[in-house]
Amino acid sequence: MTKRAGVGLTLIRWHRQQAGTVEHAHHMLQNEWAAAAQPSGKFGANAAWFRLNRPADNLLSALQRLTLPGDLSGARPKRLRFLMLNTVGKVIYHARRTLLRITSAAQQALLAPARNTILALSPA
Repeated sequence: MTKRAGVGLTLIRWHRQQAGTVEHAHHMLQNEWAAAAQPSGKFGANAAWFRLNRPADNLLSALQRLTLPGDLSGARPKRLRFLMLNTVGKVIYHARRTLLRITSAAQQALLAPARNTILALSPA
């Protein structure tokens, strides 16, 4: 039963289109964001963990599409984690600023344009 107006066949087609995206989102949460791994034995903590995974996925998706070039704009979180987040670097303090010195030139070439795009999105 639905409150959506329309002819039966168009409603069925609409529902089938939505089912594919819902299943994909559920797969991403379960396998890419570790939503299936319960961090606690308490129901409330596990519910909060699961509910925080969806906004994190939405934020990453928005940042991907707005800042990353080419095929990385649609990459899965696991690929991004290995390319960008698992970087070797050194945190240094210089002139009252905290900086991250990245050791890989390829990762630095990937992160610098993304960082500049993020800074350009800032309203300030």
